[in-house]
Amino acid sequence: MISDIHTLSDSLLWKRFLEGDSSAYTQIYKRTAQDLFRFGLLYTSDRELIKDCIHDVFVKIHQNRTQLAPTDNITAYLSVALKNTLFNALKKTTDSLSFDEINEGEETTDEAPSTPEAIYINNEQEKQVQTTVHNMMSVLTDRQREIIYYRYIKEMSIDEISRVTDMNNQSVSNSIQRALGRIRDLFKRK
Repeated sequence: MISDIHTLSDSLLWKRFLEGDSSAYTQIYKRTAQDLFRFGLLYTSDRELIKDCIHDVFVKIHQNRTQLAPTDNITAYLSVALKNTLFNALKKTTDSLSFDEINEGEETTDEAPSTPEAIYINNEQEKQVQTTVHNMMSVLTDRQREIIYYRYIKEMSIDEISRVTDMNNQSVSNSIQRALGRIRDLFKRK
């Protein structure tokens, strides 16, 4: 049964974790840690703080697994826990929200460019994309950034976002539209 742990749905994997299966716990970490890290970058550029908070979340869910509810979207469930943990940590450190280091230093699965020129062009394009994303996200509220992340990065449905954020479906849709409107306005001015 352990051999199929990599292919389990989120709901079955979570159920096994809640029942005390340590391999399920390990698989949850492997499956979600990178997404949680990227999610944390929406709130702070302090990479070490994000890593610490992710570890805090995993320690807390392990300690409290008997009281946790079932879920069919582990990443969304843990994203909410990470957001709360980060906010508490940020209150203590008075760190400000920043997007300066999005994706910096992350491993990619693409083939490495073969020439120095290709490497340079690739790096410049990546910097330009990061600057564009930073500019887009900086005009949004915290809640809008969170909802845009869930909708377009995690590709969650309006209903899933509604459950994770404790907002009704109409409010989620309105927030998405307002966020996209703000982004459009930003680019119309340029």
